[in-house]
Amino acid sequence: MNKKIILVLIVLGISLLAFVGYKNFIVPKAVEGEKEVTIHIINDKENMDKTFTYNTDGEYLIDLLEEKKDELGITFQDFDFGKMIVAMLGYTVDESNNEYFHIYVNGEDATTGVGEIPLMDKDTYTFELKTY
Repeated sequence: MNKKIILVLIVLGISLLAFVGYKNFIVPKAVEGEKEVTIHIINDKENMDKTFTYNTDGEYLIDLLEEKKDELGITFQDFDFGKMIVAMLGYTVDESNNEYFHIYVNGEDATTGVGEIPLMDKDTYTFELKTY
């Protein structure tokens, strides 16, 4: 019985260390202060290619998108792993066609979701309708 308790405590300790390590060393850090950022939305299906420039003191992309969701026509859907954008500028993704809005940061694939992408001055965040 004691061996099981010790094993559970060891597993919990390792899990806690992994979580702390992830939060402190892997997740990109936010930058405080005023930033000028560009939101670029591409939807070839609707012949749409629009660019918006904003000044914000938000720290993460989700902060800016929630602030401007009416202007950008954004609808979010909550999942276990966080929020996902399911509509932009009046276009709702068609899940039956496996559509989604792919995110690029300065032309590179985003490695996290909108809730963990830090806003950086002069960065461009592109949302492109794609299928998987």
